[in-house]
Amino acid sequence: MLLQRSLGLEDGLRVVNTVIEYAKAHDWRVAVVVLDNRGEHIASARMDGRHARFYKAAYRKAYSAATFEMDTDGIIKFWDRQAEHGHRGPSDWNDSMLSTLPGGVCVVHEGKVVGAIGVAGGGGGEGTGDWDFAEVAFKALGPGFTHTNVMHQDRPVYLA
Repeated sequence: MLLQRSLGLEDGLRVVNTVIEYAKAHDWRVAVVVLDNRGEHIASARMDGRHARFYKAAYRKAYSAATFEMDTDGIIKFWDRQAEHGHRGPSDWNDSMLSTLPGGVCVVHEGKVVGAIGVAGGGGGEGTGDWDFAEVAFKALGPGFTHTNVMHQDRPVYLA
């Protein structure tokens, strides 16, 4: 039997609440989404005054990070390498949810992809860009977690 690991609701809520508090302290509004390792919803929020398109962007960033098993800045680099060989990028990937926008983080724990985080709505200057909010979100998970901008390859863990 294959063992699957994932972020849980407590992790997701901690990330969401940390990002909201950070945004409030910087007088900014964002959307944040936390997904499991399969790209399914765990927790999210769109702050008052932020258009729904920012929530959708945050969701797509997190989904992309979970699906590609790497941060969205790594997906951009992957896309650039593919373009050198004639590929057209996301339109060739047969999934309209994929995004190369910055702010998507692939969360790894003990060598396994356990989820992803997406943040959108940043861009207000120093400390309020999407990557700034994504790093705040990631750090809310605490010690033992990493993220990567190169494609992660899990080795399956089976129960005896």
